[in-house]
Amino acid sequence: MKTLNQNSTAIFFRLMEIMNGNEHLKIINEPFMPLTIEKIGEDIIIPMGVGCAYSLCHYYEQNGDLMQDPEMCFLIWFDRTEQTEELVKVTIAPFMFQQGNLGIYQESIEFSNQVMGNVHKDMQADHAEFADMWLSNIKLQGFLRSGR
Repeated sequence: MKTLNQNSTAIFFRLMEIMNGNEHLKIINEPFMPLTIEKIGEDIIIPMGVGCAYSLCHYYEQNGDLMQDPEMCFLIWFDRTEQTEELVKVTIAPFMFQQGNLGIYQESIEFSNQVMGNVHKDMQADHAEFADMWLSNIKLQGFLRSGR
């Protein structure tokens, strides 16, 4: 399974910090589309232990409907060392991509009853590559300085 690179992981983790323990956050940073981050799942059983899931999305309105441009979902787990209980590393892997205006919906990791199943490796690697680029753009566009 392909995970985010170190830079993208730091950007995503910063977005989680900006959430300040809330379940969701909408960041307005004009002239860009708002960015929404939302915790969408927890206690997900994965081979590495237990993880949680977050959605990251730009939305716009079209004919009264919210359109994803894009939306990605991410599986997140914390690695711990055997000597300490402190969090020493966060690992993030994308598992869903959606582009509303193009009718694209892709799940690269399957889940059943909160348990991780099959990984579609090529698609999931494509999702990770796109997520690395998108998160870099999110930082460049100034979303990490916002918190509204």
